[in-house]
Amino acid sequence: MRPEGVAADMGASVQVPDGAAPAGIGSKTPSPGQETRRLAAAPAAGTGAPATLMTRLLAWLQEFTQFGLVGALAYVIDSGLFNLLQHGPMGVLAGHPNTANVISACVATCFSWVANRSWTYRGRTRESTAREALLFAFANAGGILITQFCLLFTHHILQLTGPLADNISAYVVGFALGTAFRFFFYHYVVFTGGAGVESR
Repeated sequence: MRPEGVAADMGASVQVPDGAAPAGIGSKTPSPGQETRRLAAAPAAGTGAPATLMTRLLAWLQEFTQFGLVGALAYVIDSGLFNLLQHGPMGVLAGHPNTANVISACVATCFSWVANRSWTYRGRTRESTAREALLFAFANAGGILITQFCLLFTHHILQLTGPLADNISAYVVGFALGTAFRFFFYHYVVFTGGAGVESR
């Protein structure tokens, strides 16, 4: 029996096509232990969704809190100036609630613009300040129109013209509706620049 023949037969048995690995050598089939670890780790891959949701909720809460604080100060400025012009000792604009509301709202809007831009939405401001200011003015004009409608409805439809009716119309109903409109308009339209937009 010739050893060379046996060696040749053995060599022929391990010949494989180019680029293919022999069975058991360099195989991609995972071992039982590797497969178990992979299955055990699979549920952990989905834990990113709740974390992302929680991050978004916290970001919304922080934004709404800061927005609310700025809005509260703007409210004091707006309502205080309105009552001073409409029902104050001088009565500069007595009997002209719409005009008094426009003036007080414009002053409060200027304060709100500075406070929101430098604090609430810091890092999300646009490169074009002029465009951002225009959009901000548009958002507040929409809020003013909502308040104006409430005043007109109270005066001309309900025929209520007293100080209490004016304040409920403008600074309870009108302010609540206008605030909701401003918040969503600021978030989705006005302050959408910077890296912070993706996290919110």
